[in-house]
Amino acid sequence: MEDLLIAPGTPYFLSALAGCLLAGLGMALIAPRPAPAGSAAPRLSPAVRLATGQIAGVSLAALLLFAAIAGDVRGGARSLLMAAAAGAYLGLGLVLPRQPAVRRQREALALRRLTPGLIAFVRVGLGSFESPTAIMGRYVVQAHPRLAPMRQLVAEAIQIGQDRRLRPFAALAAAARPRGCRELTDVAEALAQSEAEGASAETVLFAQQATLELILQSEFKRELRRRTMYLLLMVAVSLVVGILINLLWIMTRGGAALMQLG
Repeated sequence: MEDLLIAPGTPYFLSALAGCLLAGLGMALIAPRPAPAGSAAPRLSPAVRLATGQIAGVSLAALLLFAAIAGDVRGGARSLLMAAAAGAYLGLGLVLPRQPAVRRQREALALRRLTPGLIAFVRVGLGSFESPTAIMGRYVVQAHPRLAPMRQLVAEAIQIGQDRRLRPFAALAAAARPRGCRELTDVAEALAQSEAEGASAETVLFAQQATLELILQSEFKRELRRRTMYLLLMVAVSLVVGILINLLWIMTRGGAALMQLG
């Protein structure tokens, strides 16, 4: 470690590393600017994000490797720099470029789970002869934290309807399409069609709610069975390891044989 600290180029390498890390932290923490309602937000394609991340990851990893080689770093400090180079490449080259896609997948999954609740809320509102605007406004004022993804979408739909002068459910369909949740998009499209035709959406909503609830229940049961199998596997492995340790302890007469060998 002393060789790394007294190398002539160490301050410059550390300054460059600190600058790269601060720049990466700033890019990761910067809040995306909300796009105007109804407009397509300019987004980089996944290929461009991956290429940019690869360039940044390779550059930072090469800088760390060059610091280790040029500074003639040896021992634990060299291993530390090698590990930092590998971590920099994996973080900047693979993890960060996939963050937007991962966030969209999580949002779509959350919206999918909240869609049956939205359907029930709309059905109750339509059954009480409320207007679609009043139903959506009432949904937005709910304060439960778990409903935040759907509340944000409904609020965006209200804003889209005001800006583009669309019907409420048509605006809901326009806000749901970019989210990537097929079930929510189908429900919003059905509501928009019934709103445009002046027909009742009760039958369609009831069928979609029942189908989606069955799908979610079956997925929950599969996930529960999978986690049960993982738990049983962990218990079995722990039991086998415990039995082997006990057998080894008995065979060595409480460790006395190992002490004699030592």
